[in-house]
Amino acid sequence: MKRYFFGLFSAAFLFLGVHAVAQESQLKITEAKLGKDVKDRVLVDEDSTFALNERAFLWIRVTGGPSDSITVTWKAGEDIYPTKLNIGGSPWRTWSYKTLAKAGQWTVTVTDAAGNVLKEMSFNVEEMKM
Repeated sequence: MKRYFFGLFSAAFLFLGVHAVAQESQLKITEAKLGKDVKDRVLVDEDSTFALNERAFLWIRVTGGPSDSITVTWKAGEDIYPTKLNIGGSPWRTWSYKTLAKAGQWTVTVTDAAGNVLKEMSFNVEEMKM
């Protein structure tokens, strides 16, 4: 009887261990660029400095999918703006944009469904002088 329970316990432990490994993210960001627009799935005007109230686009190429989603989080000071994007295959191109309503240093972070950081980039938003 003890052998039966030990075998059952071992099988359950092995299944849970394999299941946990299978849940580990395989997603990788192989390319990431910031720019002023996306046309025909290609980033236009790559840049790291933007004007106040301009749109900034983060264009990324993801491999290792599909996965449920990734989250792109735009951050300026204490202001945080998350956006979820679905990954439909590997490789996969996708993008997110944010209208930049605050001058200063910004960061944009890409995380997987488990919250692991896949990529982080910084850029500046400047008030235009007239």
